[in-house]
Amino acid sequence: MDVDNDPLDQNLLRQFNCLCTTDKENLVKGLRELIGDQLTESAAVFFLEMNDWNMHRAIGTYFDVNNESAIPSMSLVRDENSENVLQLPPNLRFTKSWEVKNNGRMKWPPGCTLQFNGGDSISVYTSLPTTTLEPGCTMTLSTDFITPSKPGSYQSKWRMMLPTGTYFGDTIWTLVQVEDNDSFQNELSRQLVESINLGSPMQSHPNVLNPFSSSQQNQLENQDTDQSQTNMESDIL
Repeated sequence: MDVDNDPLDQNLLRQFNCLCTTDKENLVKGLRELIGDQLTESAAVFFLEMNDWNMHRAIGTYFDVNNESAIPSMSLVRDENSENVLQLPPNLRFTKSWEVKNNGRMKWPPGCTLQFNGGDSISVYTSLPTTTLEPGCTMTLSTDFITPSKPGSYQSKWRMMLPTGTYFGDTIWTLVQVEDNDSFQNELSRQLVESINLGSPMQSHPNVLNPFSSSQQNQLENQDTDQSQTNMESDIL
């Protein structure tokens, strides 16, 4: 049997050579071949740097971190924009903020990011660095968006991501309804009129009696007095 021509043996030999090399570029390439395509190049560098470019320890760390029980947790506590869908004009830059909580038992490791994960790309940045977060603690994350020039409905999906590329925690959505300028101005005008009407004093209606006003009370008292006198005269007669 010719071992040199066996594809399986060739693959094993190449992987073994990756374990023994000290060239960083080859280490990154070899780690990705051993783990699989789900490991990005930046994640491979992260694991190797964490383990002083030791391939064996980097592999062990990768599987430890990606163990289901070792994945951190995140819950969305509050969306500072309370509206479910933001109605905005075209080409407007605005800031979106969320309060998130580490609702798990393990600390968030260094290098976690809030990552754009799908939908419409309307954000200024696609990745937002975060700091480590202890269990039970919260933090506020903010990033900027720009509304598209074309009216319509847009949605942007965000997830927390480990340095390994593994997503965790709740999904965060940004929903935007872009209105054309005329429609948006009309809506603003309508809301302004409503707010003015709500804040304006009540108009007086001369034909409507207010039983609690002093003048009306005096009139009612005079009517009662006149009625009493009439009743007394009737009794005397």
